[in-house]
Amino acid sequence: MTRALVLLLGLLLAACGAGAAEAVRPADLPPVDPAAAREYQAGVRLLSRGGRARERRARQRFERALELDPNLWEAHYNLGVLDRRGGELRSAVAHFEAARGIQPGAGEVLVGLAEARYALGERDQAASLLNDYVSGHPESVPVRLALTAVERQRGNHDAALSHAREVLIREPRNVLALTEIGRIYRAREQFDVAELVFRKAMDIDAESAALHNEMGLLELSRGDTQAAFVQFQEAIQLDPSFAEAHLNQGSVLLHAGDYAGAETEYRAVLERDRDHLDAQVALGAALRGQGDHAGARRAYQGVLDDNPNHPAALFNMAVLMAEFLDQRPQSRELFQRFLRVAPSSGRHREMAEQYLRDIPDPNAPAPGDGGAS
Repeated sequence: MTRALVLLLGLLLAACGAGAAEAVRPADLPPVDPAAAREYQAGVRLLSRGGRARERRARQRFERALELDPNLWEAHYNLGVLDRRGGELRSAVAHFEAARGIQPGAGEVLVGLAEARYALGERDQAASLLNDYVSGHPESVPVRLALTAVERQRGNHDAALSHAREVLIREPRNVLALTEIGRIYRAREQFDVAELVFRKAMDIDAESAALHNEMGLLELSRGDTQAAFVQFQEAIQLDPSFAEAHLNQGSVLLHAGDYAGAETEYRAVLERDRDHLDAQVALGAALRGQGDHAGARRAYQGVLDDNPNHPAALFNMAVLMAEFLDQRPQSRELFQRFLRVAPSSGRHREMAEQYLRDIPDPNAPAPGDGGAS
């Protein structure tokens, strides 16, 4: 059976890259069921072609494969990837845990699990998972890079630098490790040092749109939005399909009040990937800024139709209803749904909790109502 796994291009999984993952099935498990293998391979082919409709069909194939062979860890892994991509974090964790239980030695499963736990706000657990793996597999560059990213995000900059430098000992021209070091210095507000590191990475990969995107983020940290704009534009010119640069450029324009310009950037992403959920949510914000509340609602609803538990869409739809559509009572249910699926900490969670305190609960008993006697 070809073990072609589809890797999520996210905060941590980007460190792993795409490609085939060869793993030997544990000796105490029976061979892969041939019918399950066919279902799994059909799902992988669907995912490779892209699009939300094909993702839904791929999910059905993976689920059918697991019905035929419950030990097919790759199917659990890809279901976890799909759930993470759609914002279904707890379901993603369940699938990654199931895959890990069957195949404990698969590094990509561990990284997927850590990434999902991190997104849930379980940062210590994510770091612990990766640390344990690296301790037993010190040569694993992808997992060490993932651990570098987690430690950086947790503010453990010395630990993050140590792991990134360990990667460079093994692979001196590893651009991802250099990128992480640049990010660490950016987080420390040592902007000149960060720039030197990013430019060293550019010496290795001169045509990297991702590095120009990092330079744009660095300029934003310096407070120079014009320089950031130039860097994001350079990234887009190098790779017009680079969604992150378009999203960052859109964010710059959005915060500058150029809602129409931001809309153009988000639509550029959606022209290439009409199912890009983050771009759909961002488009809703740009439309709301232009006073097109109906259009914003359609954008958010389009995401929720695909994924009813998408945190950003739930939050933005709830704010739209509460602040712009005069539907504050109806927004309560959306804020409550958001809090059930959102990370355990963060500004948006605090805001949602405040909205729920401010908006009366229509089902709450009236003051002084002690109930039936």
